[in-house]
Amino acid sequence: MAKKKSMEGLLDSFESDTTKEHDSAVAAATGVTAVPESTRATALVSMSKAEKEKLTSKAKEHGLSLSAFFRLAADEYIARHDW
Repeated sequence: MAKKKSMEGLLDSFESDTTKEHDSAVAAATGVTAVPESTRATALVSMSKAEKEKLTSKAKEHGLSLSAFFRLAADEYIARHDW
């Protein structure tokens, strides 16, 4: 059982360090120095460069960031399909 606890401690430490690195990267990218833990989360979406360019262009046409565009599209899809 000592090994399990040791591994759990190591994983907890890794997660904590990773969270701190992520928060630092978000702060650097957004210029916001303090991001409350529970207010934002990041998700990665994989796509081709062409798809990203097309979606970014469409989002900008409507005054949205790509992130806001994805949230809006997901909410709309969920509402229309009764998920």
